[in-house]
Amino acid sequence: MSSEHIHENLRLLCSYGKSTSDICRRAGFNRQQFNKYLNGHAQPSLATLRKICDFFGVDDHEILLPHDAFKAIVRLRPPKLGVKRTHYEAVLANLTQSSETNHELMERHAGYYHAYFAPEPARNILLRTLVHLYRENDAWLTKTIDRKLDEAFFVPSRVKYLGVAMEAFQRITIFEREVGSGRSIWAMMLYCSEQETPNYLSGLCMCVETEARHDISCIRGVWQYLGKKPDLRRALKTCGIVDQSVETVPDIILEGTDNSRREGELILFPRI
Repeated sequence: MSSEHIHENLRLLCSYGKSTSDICRRAGFNRQQFNKYLNGHAQPSLATLRKICDFFGVDDHEILLPHDAFKAIVRLRPPKLGVKRTHYEAVLANLTQSSETNHELMERHAGYYHAYFAPEPARNILLRTLVHLYRENDAWLTKTIDRKLDEAFFVPSRVKYLGVAMEAFQRITIFEREVGSGRSIWAMMLYCSEQETPNYLSGLCMCVETEARHDISCIRGVWQYLGKKPDLRRALKTCGIVDQSVETVPDIILEGTDNSRREGELILFPRI
């Protein structure tokens, strides 16, 4: 094993510690040998490299990356010296990892949305919920609020969901779970907007129905961007079942939430 970048990356990791001697003492490294790694005069064995990575909380392959790429990772996820991640934490970090490019795209889409769904075409019901997509440290999170759905469904009058969001291939993926009982869980994938400020995002939502047999269903959905600081009281007030007899719903929302399949469509795609 060889890499010209290990010593640079290792020096960067050590800059987060109190001192080299303190790091060696806490991790059980031979200080003289460790200094050779830092100076590029020697390279650690695979077993030693894994021990180093475990101590700093980075993955084996990451420390072998070119220095600029590694520096970007460390900036987003600063090392936690001596805190070893569990396997679950490593899997979760891999699932939600974000690059600088990811953050730039997500920042453009951050804000509040009205999300529209038509879960039961036979009943001609259109639902409107409020969603907040936001960043907390290096993670992207979501919060969804349903209101006044007890008029048509056997659910509380107000239901809150919390979740995580991630981006890949210009698509935003969201996983959310109901706060409190945790009975309801859903996932959604959305096409990203090509505009600097998004207007409408379309996608597919997969969920477990809260009523009857708790069937698994997949429906179309549309998010309408409200901005980063909308009138939240007004936005919440309009959530619930949309009364189309008194409110004109834009065609783009009606088309994007239509769950019918056109001729030749074998699977469900986002409509807009």
